[in-house]
Amino acid sequence: MNHSEVRGPFEAVEVAPAKLNRRQQAKARTRVKVMQAARELFGELGYDGATIRDIAKRAGMSTGAVFANFTDKTDLFEAIYTEDAETMMDVMRDAAGSDASVAVSKRLSALFAAGYRQSFGNLPMVRAVVVRSWLQGDDAEGRMRVQDRGLANLIAEVLRDGVKTKELRSDIDARLAAEMLQSAYTRNYRHALFDQGSLEQLSARIDTQVQMLLNGLKA
Repeated sequence: MNHSEVRGPFEAVEVAPAKLNRRQQAKARTRVKVMQAARELFGELGYDGATIRDIAKRAGMSTGAVFANFTDKTDLFEAIYTEDAETMMDVMRDAAGSDASVAVSKRLSALFAAGYRQSFGNLPMVRAVVVRSWLQGDDAEGRMRVQDRGLANLIAEVLRDGVKTKELRSDIDARLAAEMLQSAYTRNYRHALFDQGSLEQLSARIDTQVQMLLNGLKA
């Protein structure tokens, strides 16, 4: 993507982003390899079971190469979580669309189903995230919730569109309702992880939860 350098009130010049030199390119490739190896091992062995040495070996490099890109295992784990969360948000935002004339329930069902589809192929990593948040307590969960705010904002936007089109009541607390739906969406992963719930079951489960909440918000 090009960036504009503004020279005057009506004049702008396109400035191309700086290209990476060979060393930077090599470091970027190393970072990708390390994150992929770590993603696999966190899924296979869990956060505690996967060591930096294991990750380096899986990536085909030294532990020094890992530490050249990440401070420690926590830094690496959270980098993976952040990257995955950002990708997930893009997918869910596209699924929700921006057409306010579409029923709120359909937009919400579409964005949640897209989220489940995106992550269902890598449930072991989801398990690692869930278990780590449980074991580490409020600090780890708090750091992860920083990434979750984007999802709550997206859900709230859809709900506010429903208010604008008079599908939902004007006095609803969109943020609170969004946080409730986000919590339901996230907790449903436990159903998939520990009760062997299928993708179809998760989608049906969140659809029911959406309808239950919306029934109390309709105009």
